[in-house]
Amino acid sequence: MTAPPPIQLTRDALFERVWREPLSAVARQLGLSASGLAKICDRTSIPYPSRGHWGKVKAGRAPSPPPLPPAPDGVENVLRIAPGRMVARRASSRLPLEERRAHLLDAAAQIIVREGLHAVSIKRVARDVGLTAPRAYHFFPSVDDLLVELARRELQAVRAAQQQRIDTATRPAERLRLSTVTYLREIASRGGLLQVLQAAPAVRKGLRREQRALRAANTEVVAGRFSHSHGVPEDVARAATMVLTSAVLRTGRMIARGRLGLDVAENLAAEIVEAGNRRLAARFQAASAGDVDHA
Repeated sequence: MTAPPPIQLTRDALFERVWREPLSAVARQLGLSASGLAKICDRTSIPYPSRGHWGKVKAGRAPSPPPLPPAPDGVENVLRIAPGRMVARRASSRLPLEERRAHLLDAAAQIIVREGLHAVSIKRVARDVGLTAPRAYHFFPSVDDLLVELARRELQAVRAAQQQRIDTATRPAERLRLSTVTYLREIASRGGLLQVLQAAPAVRKGLRREQRALRAANTEVVAGRFSHSHGVPEDVARAATMVLTSAVLRTGRMIARGRLGLDVAENLAAEIVEAGNRRLAARFQAASAGDVDHA
């Protein structure tokens, strides 16, 4: 009995078909099992709908298909699919481990922004970057681990941007304004993702201890500097720093939720912080008239 000839399909054509009808239906048309077709898609970086997608289609609330990523190294644009068989495994690319890890985090971030937190799974993220699920699990044993690390990376990027801008300041007042404004600008650019991540119970739990430690350490540095410069008692400086920091964080949340424009937020938050420090300093150091520029 002669074996049926291989079916030739471009990646674009197969991508279009798996989003037009269920994977099992497309697999039958190609003489494959659903799992076999899924492995072909995984190995050629062709996204396909997650479980529950077609139910959402019937309900009229299915998300749009994601963009088709470029073909992985070693994969041609035209696929030869032999019924009953899978396409040959592509040559393994040898990216550094940290680069692989970063790709997985990038893919997770894109999925969250485009489709929401519920759409993230290790298998889905692995598929989007052209890895098998077992290899992705080597980097992140669970979805919670992936989300915690993504949130940690985003928060570290915000802090790094703040520090970079603060280092350019020559006066205390300038340092204060740059820290506040830079934080709000970073939230405006990445706050939507952070807002979603920090609302996840697993992320809050996973980062609670280290975030508290970081905030406490930062409060001590800022309050200590203010106390030394203006003669404000340390406990008062610490309390003021905590209150004003909370105001800035609240402003950032309003930006992330679209309730406040960046320009208005920058001016408002910077004025609140600067005015608060000036008034407090004026009570304990009348000679400086509360002008933090003289610190």
